Amino acid sequence: MNTLTTPTTLLIDIGNTRIKWHFDNNATPLLADTVATALSHHDPQWLNALKKIWQNQTTPTQCRISSVASADVLSHVQHLIGTLYPDCVQHLIRAEAQHQKFKLAYPNPAQMGSDRYAQLLGAQMLCTEQQHIVLSAGTATTIDGVLADGRHIGGVILPSMQLMRQSLHQYTAKLPLTDGEFQATHAPTNTIDALASAATLASLGTLNEFISRYMPSDDVTLILCGGNASALSPHIRHAQIKTVLHAPSLCLLGLKFWQAD
Repeated sequence: MNTLTTPTTLLIDIGNTRIKWHFDNNATPLLADTVATALSHHDPQWLNALKKIWQNQTTPTQCRISSVASADVLSHVQHLIGTLYPDCVQHLIRAEAQHQKFKLAYPNPAQMGSDRYAQLLGAQMLCTEQQHIVLSAGTATTIDGVLADGRHIGGVILPSMQLMRQSLHQYTAKLPLTDGEFQATHAPTNTIDALASAATLASLGTLNEFISRYMPSDDVTLILCGGNASALSPHIRHAQIKTVLHAPSLCLLGLKFWQAD
């Protein structure tokens, strides 16, 4: 009896700190709630670790890569793919003005990072014909709005909660870099809670103002991704937000639905 094998696509998100990936096929499909495998490319042994993991995986027929890291990191990853999977066709994703029903608001698509663009594609797949916002809480926090017909209205970028703390610590040495809790019901009465609360409120406040100023007054679906999403999620409140979705591998989901010409 012949065993039916399905093509495998290696989806790769190379961020500022970590590489995330998933070997996508019928047996192990990437879904909205899939948590991708990841490792830090700041670790001195990251490339050897990646090789050990990938050499035991199903051989992909193609890979799709989003990268906002240095050219060296991208080059190492692409070379490793070529070594382990010589017949694998590699695609490096770039932002495009139009993709199916999705239309990017940027006049110059090259200004948008490929990860942010892929996240918007992934969100479009989850919220077809629904007005939605994508909040990516990673090294930076980005907030983008998309109308129900697939038109991107634009977005904003602000430092992550960690970067806010880091900048204060760097220029004001006595302000601690970590610790503290967000105070949801009363104003902070100590320094570490003041720092933690301000960083959280800055992100929440930006989200609320973005909705109030830029989005039509209809209901909004909020899609969250990024390492800080879980810290923000319990405190999100805006009258227009009716549904909150968590998509931990939203960038990879966008890569999955992207099609080469």
